[in-house]
Amino acid sequence: MRCVACGALSPEQVRFCANCGTAQSVSGPAGSAEQRRLVSIVFCDLVGSTSLAGRLDPEVLRSVTLGYFDLMRDCVEAHGGVVEKFIGDAVMAAFGIPVLHEDDARRALAAAYDMVAALADFNVELEAGLGIRLDVRIGVNTGEVVTTPDTSAGHGFVSGETVNVAARLEQNAAPGQILVGPQTVRAAGGVAVVEPAGDLVLRGKSQPVTAYVLLGVLSDEPEVVRRFDLPFVGRAPELAELTLVLDRLHRQGEGQLMSVFGDAGIGKTRLVRTWLANGASGVRSGTGRCRPYGAAGTLAPLAEAITTLTHAGGAAEIPSVLRDGLLRDGTPNPSVAETVAAVSELLAAQAPVVLVLDDCHWAAPALLDVLDDIIDRTDQAPVLFVCLARPELMETRPGWGGGRLNMNSMVLQPLARPEAELLAAGLVEVGAHADGVLARAVERAGGNPLHLEQVVTALLQDGGSEALPASVHALLAARIGALSPPERAVLELAAVIGRDFDARTVRELAGAELDDPGPVLRDLRRRRLVEGAGPGGRFRFSSALIQEVAYVGTPKRIRAQRHERVADQLPAENLASSAGHLEAAYRLRAELGLVDTATADLRRRAGAALTTAGTLALARADLTWAVDLLGRAHDLARPGEPGQNTAARHLGEVLLALGRIPEGTALLGEVLEDPLTDPVTAAHARLLLSAHAPEGNPGEAARAALAVFEAAGDRLGVARAKIRLAQEQQFHGRHEQALDLLGQGLAEAVSLGAEADRALALGAIGVSLWLGPEPLGSAVQQCRALLAEHGGRAAQVTLSCTQAVLLGLQGRPAEARDHMARAETGARELGYAEADVVLPQFAAQIEIAAGNRDEAERLIRKAREAARTLGSPVLVESASRDLARTLLLRSAWPEAAAVLGEVPVDSPADLPPAEAADDAGLRARVLARSGGRRDEALTWADRAVAIASGTDSPWSRGFAEFDRADTLLVLGRPGAADATRSAERWFARKELRAAPYDVEGGPR
Repeated sequence: MRCVACGALSPEQVRFCANCGTAQSVSGPAGSAEQRRLVSIVFCDLVGSTSLAGRLDPEVLRSVTLGYFDLMRDCVEAHGGVVEKFIGDAVMAAFGIPVLHEDDARRALAAAYDMVAALADFNVELEAGLGIRLDVRIGVNTGEVVTTPDTSAGHGFVSGETVNVAARLEQNAAPGQILVGPQTVRAAGGVAVVEPAGDLVLRGKSQPVTAYVLLGVLSDEPEVVRRFDLPFVGRAPELAELTLVLDRLHRQGEGQLMSVFGDAGIGKTRLVRTWLANGASGVRSGTGRCRPYGAAGTLAPLAEAITTLTHAGGAAEIPSVLRDGLLRDGTPNPSVAETVAAVSELLAAQAPVVLVLDDCHWAAPALLDVLDDIIDRTDQAPVLFVCLARPELMETRPGWGGGRLNMNSMVLQPLARPEAELLAAGLVEVGAHADGVLARAVERAGGNPLHLEQVVTALLQDGGSEALPASVHALLAARIGALSPPERAVLELAAVIGRDFDARTVRELAGAELDDPGPVLRDLRRRRLVEGAGPGGRFRFSSALIQEVAYVGTPKRIRAQRHERVADQLPAENLASSAGHLEAAYRLRAELGLVDTATADLRRRAGAALTTAGTLALARADLTWAVDLLGRAHDLARPGEPGQNTAARHLGEVLLALGRIPEGTALLGEVLEDPLTDPVTAAHARLLLSAHAPEGNPGEAARAALAVFEAAGDRLGVARAKIRLAQEQQFHGRHEQALDLLGQGLAEAVSLGAEADRALALGAIGVSLWLGPEPLGSAVQQCRALLAEHGGRAAQVTLSCTQAVLLGLQGRPAEARDHMARAETGARELGYAEADVVLPQFAAQIEIAAGNRDEAERLIRKAREAARTLGSPVLVESASRDLARTLLLRSAWPEAAAVLGEVPVDSPADLPPAEAADDAGLRARVLARSGGRRDEALTWADRAVAIASGTDSPWSRGFAEFDRADTLLVLGRPGAADATRSAERWFARKELRAAPYDVEGGPR
């Protein structure tokens, strides 16, 4: 035989594959091997059976016990469950085996409730005959189990924690009480009437289990399991089509049949109810619903529809043949022919009418036959039959409605994305607001309203958990369980590949199990489980939930094998996807306790692939993707293994870029402390830390690292070191020297395809073109050329900010704002941590140049608050200086003084010369206006000019002279005019007007 997981050949009748260890089917056809299923388990045990045995004769006891067992079995089987075993006086039953039902949890609860009720009736007999009573206690639990659906195998077919918890719940129940697990309550979809029993500490469970006492079981009417309190969304074309059919009914006076098809939860019932309440108002209607099982008569849904119709008011007298037959018990008494005739006459007499039959896919063949006859007999009367059904009806009744001139049908498609988002928003509003709920829920639900309701509810109730809702799991698992073995096999293979897949990969993954998946995939597409996703045999699961359910239905060992095979088949360019499959294979084997060399090898392979993929994402400046990949790689790494510190170093770098400074620095510190860290990795770590550690010296670290990188031939390291050295020159205000080093670093980064480093170099180049000696016109042209030469979002973001400011200084605010908007959009997409601080500061420069001082102040305040949130004192101080200068623009010097007072008075050596000069000039101007500290103001003004003179920045030198001129003017000291002319000369070198930041009453 061939292994169901890896395809290896093994001797016949083996229990486990010799190659991969996967459990095999040893009996039955393909598809009967072990499966993982969501089932509901019922444990029922007699209370006090030992004392009972001492009171009764053995023959009597046997008779009573067998009667009890038969009674419990009847209750279980009446609801579609199976009794797996009798354990002493206990009964263990399973719902979901061998056939999955979408309502197995409700069936289990109804069976448990009936067990207690049936025993009460049995006790009446026992008390009368023997003077005894029987008491039971019951536990019900729902969850995943490993099962062999083939019950003919001759051995127990259910195992897992779900079974154990059900037994423990039973043991904790009081006599006559039914204790229910939380997953059962959720899977039942609102039909369970329960009250909390508290958190129970169950033997064998490390965490308490929340239990509930079952008080009752509601019917599964749509009002119970669906949210009809929400506004109706979308479906305008379908409502219009129903109204057209009704108009035709009135106009032609002839019978019409409208069949509305759609998957479970797609909104068929809600659509027709909305139409009846609005578009079909004024027309008498009756509604009946078919059930998946029950003791009602075959024609009960028709009887229900006739009853609601005749109770609507103004009804003709009901014929006795219906009153004593169909409407009494749902059976065609005295005959089918007489029943059909009576119903047809009643409908014609009350016409125009609309008769709705819901869930017709569950209708008995006899009911569909009767409906066919009634529709034929009323074809000359204005009677509209609306039949709602899942598409499965066309499989069991392919000729339904065929051959009629007045046959109409529609198929409900999933809601469009905007409509689904609107529905999800209503669900969140009714429940509670939660970040990210809408996008995640809408994506997973695939436009199915019921699925969307359940997913949103689960997210809100479970604190954002994306665990598969039990109710949706049951619904989709039943749908998948009804597939043929080849269809289910292909769906499970595709689920391992991912939401999107192609036929070729499925075929390669199947190996010898499947020659050509094409025909099966076409069948799955017809069943709306998958859909076409482009040429080349591309497919996509119709919703993420369908993929999830198909995936979890396969045993973990088989999934692990398939993930590894997919990873080996993927081309090299799909490295991140391959890494994800290797990681999934490792984690599945680890969950199964397979601690062996194969598992360890998978972990190492996955970690290496994730590290490489994460490094590439970092190079492309995709920080969000990089932190995910590298975080997973770091989680897989073990101390002392090759590559461990590589992942840690890159992850630390990404964390720093995302503003998670404490995490990033801690991780890089661990890299440096590890004695196994190689010199190149250590040099990268030190270089990164130097820019963030308070005592760090980036220039010194860069010079030391450059020697290591050049010796090792690490070109990326060389590029980074030169960029850091250039930033050191910028720190000291030497922009011409910085531009030379930045050009070298940029060229190296471009040749290596290192997008993040290219963006860093370009951003720094832009700053030196802005603040350095390059005239404004030339700086704008160079920025434009660099933007045209260098693509990539990160490069465009960093350089567009500077270009925006330069254009604003040229008096071109519209172009400047356009560049700024593009930079803001790109920064949000890239997730730059400091974007909320830096971008408003750049934007403020544009508004100042345009004379919009209030808007500039608003932007700078926003930047300062963002810096505080980020926890960066340096950025807070920088924004505070900008705010103080902006406040001085409108002579709000007391407020400027207060803002500046929050900034520590540092030694000039502790600040870049440009900032030190700016700080000194601002303090001079504030002190000059405060009175009593005139000499101190002059000292600060002179210090600003002296510090700025050590730079090659006309911008810094012009502002220093401008601040000194303003200070002298306010103090009434000579020299203000000379200082003003000096400032104008520096601004003229930059091609700026004399005082771009003029102050009311300031120097001219």
